[in-house]
Amino acid sequence: MLNKIILMGRLTRDPELRRTESGTAVCSFSIAVDRDFKNQAGEKETDFIDVVAWRNTAEFVSRYFTNGRMAVVERVVFGNNACEIHNNWLLILWR
Repeated sequence: MLNKIILMGRLTRDPELRRTESGTAVCSFSIAVDRDFKNQAGEKETDFIDVVAWRNTAEFVSRYFTNGRMAVVERVVFGNNACEIHNNWLLILWR
């Protein structure tokens, strides 16, 4: 079974680049994703998703993206090991 997650939204803050003790790049950022439909009150809602990118992707995001920029986050998920969604956190393991 193959699953794919695609999120498109605007960064809500500048990406934060840090390194693990072994020197691996880790970048945290958040995107605001507007829903395509309206709720029962007739209002559109927005989901705020926190994303974690690793290694070269982390370096790329920290270098080229800033608050307010449009971004697309895509990840193919094999089983349940590559991605975890918990309390609006999307943890993406880039290998």
